[in-house]
Parts: sequence; structure tokens; C-alpha cells
Amino acid sequence: IVAVESFDGHIAMAFLERIKDDFTKRYGGGKATTAASKSLNKEFGPKLKEHMQYCVEHPEEVSQLAKVKAQVSQVQDVMMQNIDQLLNRQVKIDVLMDKTDNLRNELGW
Repeated sequence: IVAVESFDGHIAMAFLERIKDDFTKRYGGGKATTAASKSLNKEFGPKLKEHMQYCVEHPEEVSQLAKVKAQVSQVQDVMMQNIDQLLNRQVKIDVLMDKTDNLRNELGW
């Protein structure tokens, strides 16, 4: 990120996230990959200015939103780890159940 030192990094990241999301929403269907060089400047250039102006005029909101998104991402990571642990435990339980069934069959129960 290139910005003046006094500019909050969260705001800069939020700006980049906003333009990425907007660009993907508008041109994600393949228009961007087939567009000629600089052909989207006239169409998307004003959107860049709008997003930048919004981020500069609403720094508290943008910064807070970026922080919340980061927290959500961290929670998702923890949840994925927990799900992986649960799945591993289930596999171990399944193995124990199979061994129990085998022992029952051997004993004739």
C-alpha cells in the first residue's frame, strides 16, 4: 500500500477491498479479461474516486468495518480448525466403534 504515513492502514486496506469488490461485481463475468488496455478507465475511474472520497470522508466507519472483517476472518479460521478437530474425533470414534463391533462378533454377543 502506498499512502502518506499519517493515513490509517485500515482505511487504505478498506479502500482496496471496496474497489476490488466493486470491480469484481461489475466485471467479474469476463469483461475485464477481454477488455482492451485502459478501456475501463472512463467507466471505472469515477468509481475509484467515489470509493476514495467515501473512505476519506468516513474514516471511523471504514476503519471499524475493516477491523470487524478482520475479526470475522479470524473467527472463521478458528471455526474451521474446530470443525477439522471434530471430524478427526469422529474418525477416531468410528474406528473404536468398528473395533467394538469386531470384538462383539468374536465373542458371539
